[in-house]
Amino acid sequence: MTDLSSAFQWPSAKLMGAKVLGYDEDTQTVEMAFTLPPEFAAMRGSAQGGLLAGPIDEAFGAAMYMATGGKLQLSLDITMSFLRPVPMERITVKARAVKSGRRVAFLEAELFDHESKLCVRATATSMVTDWPGQSKVEGDG
Repeated sequence: MTDLSSAFQWPSAKLMGAKVLGYDEDTQTVEMAFTLPPEFAAMRGSAQGGLLAGPIDEAFGAAMYMATGGKLQLSLDITMSFLRPVPMERITVKARAVKSGRRVAFLEAELFDHESKLCVRATATSMVTDWPGQSKVEGDG
């Protein structure tokens, strides 16, 4: 796997304790670890399901970045299937761009608990975008 340990450290990733573990070029899979903040806990003590979209979306962004040679993603939809509760322990997410075109990409991810048990499967449709300020908006002089 390619070492990306210092990449992807914007505020949302930092909030969730994101760490890129690596990128497998053969499978085009990004693996990230997250240490969820205590505020992500639901009343039952496990991670609140909707908040798990955050780490998954961060991993989708990393997968898009790697698959497109540096482009960003803007999620159009995310579908998540919850297979088991996610304990408030370190989690890992593996994500990859299944198909990436010039404007739209299809992504998939799996979220694992601290015991490597599969907890969530997710898919997304995303818009492929440039970094802010890199592209000219139509109509601008």
